[in-house]
Amino acid sequence: MKKRLLSALLCLAMAAMILAGCGSKEKSEDSAPDADTSDTKTSDANELVMGVSSSVTNLNKHLESMKEGWLMLGAVYDELYMKTESETRYYLADRVEVSDDGMTVTLTLKDNLKWHDGEAITADDIIFSLDVNADPDNGAGYANAVYIGDKPVTYEKMDDLTVQITLPEPSASYVTILGRLPLLPAHVYDNDTDIKADSEANLKGIGSGPYKVKAFKNGEYLELERFDGYYGDRPSIDKVVYKVIPDTSAQEVALQKGEINFMEISSQTAADMYEGDEEITVHTFPEGRVNYLACNKFSDTFSDPKVKEAIYAALDNEEIVEGAYGTAMGTAANTIFSNATQYYDEDIKGYVQDVDKAKKLVKETGLDDKTLKLVYNQDRAFMKETALIVQQQLKDVGIRLEVEGMESNGFFDRVFGDASDYDLYFNGYGAFGDPDEVIAGMFDGTWGINLEVSDGQLDLWKQGRAATDDAERTEIYKKLQEKAVEDMSVYPIAYPNYVFATTSSLQGADELQTNPVFEDYTKLSFK
Repeated sequence: MKKRLLSALLCLAMAAMILAGCGSKEKSEDSAPDADTSDTKTSDANELVMGVSSSVTNLNKHLESMKEGWLMLGAVYDELYMKTESETRYYLADRVEVSDDGMTVTLTLKDNLKWHDGEAITADDIIFSLDVNADPDNGAGYANAVYIGDKPVTYEKMDDLTVQITLPEPSASYVTILGRLPLLPAHVYDNDTDIKADSEANLKGIGSGPYKVKAFKNGEYLELERFDGYYGDRPSIDKVVYKVIPDTSAQEVALQKGEINFMEISSQTAADMYEGDEEITVHTFPEGRVNYLACNKFSDTFSDPKVKEAIYAALDNEEIVEGAYGTAMGTAANTIFSNATQYYDEDIKGYVQDVDKAKKLVKETGLDDKTLKLVYNQDRAFMKETALIVQQQLKDVGIRLEVEGMESNGFFDRVFGDASDYDLYFNGYGAFGDPDEVIAGMFDGTWGINLEVSDGQLDLWKQGRAATDDAERTEIYKKLQEKAVEDMSVYPIAYPNYVFATTSSLQGADELQTNPVFEDYTKLSFK
């Protein structure tokens, strides 16, 4: 069970990236062959240079759990398909079919697909990729493609292009989840599913996308070149280079000088700086994420449910978002679903600040005689600023709050464990696509083990997973969002935006799908 939990946590992190996942990465000094990455005016060379804050440590997308990793490898590995509420966009897959009873999924690849080394992509690669994620020792990020809850799916090769998957129980979200699976080349790993042990294969980056790896130097750059054997539209841009520039100010200078074409914006100040600049274009998309405040159920502080009620009544998340995020960087949240989640209901009434009620409950519960402790991930944007505003709002109703920033690894070990030496924490989770794809794991006991969730809410999660009729699911998930507010499972604070700046010569960025990161680099070109 511990191994399954680890896989599930990594799966959550992968989907959340934009989340910016919860996992950590081992440092590697290995690299692919070097290349010339001298500074030039990027559009003159017909190459896209993207500034990133940190580097991938390997070129296997299944082992990457950070947002930068998904961004840097997005052009190397294609998904099978991307299913949304309104359409299915097919990539490696030619079609996906579901039986009338919802228990059998038949996946068929396009014909004549090629890996970057020229080998054929076949059903054997689907089987291998599923096997990799079925092995909990890998900690690979797509475990929900081989499990429905704790029950494994079964799968078999039907022919060279077709795999049939049998589900242990109906799951309306499974087809959506399966589509995001990036295939791994079985032949590169000699069909050995112990992918963590094969560092050489992990540095080859043999993928299926429109660009192939030309050179990689850990901590410095990843250079890609157009793959002429690509099955889809031919990319207009010859090369894509990800240049690691940890300092945001240095990225800004490089963007203004035309040395990079892209950088992520992480503050309202930076977004405002480019307003009216004809050379720079700012793009804003919902990130598909919920940042939240949670109460640690292992803390004795919350033995009286009125304590949580007092804290929630003291908070004003619109004020928090305006002060900590800014209007460009996020919007106030009202439910545990994000504004990029299917079945999100904007009419759900979230928590409303009531200072008088909070003060009364503080006196009743004796909170005015205590000092609470809040921990947050100091490596995440907006968390420190949010902590200071929450600290002040609680102070205004008579609650003393001590805040502690922690580095990522220690933070996640603490909040996903059973520590009782803190009371409150900030975190976030990916919340794009189908709610059963990522969010369910936070609230059904799979990942969010220190959250309070009622039996009624758990039952609604099960109903939503099993229902196949869209109208029925809409009603179930509306009730579920309302129930989560009633349960006070978490206090949703913000729906962050994914904001990035590009040189205005880059076209097509507004057409990119960004849940969780760029989906189709063939749409990009220079004017």
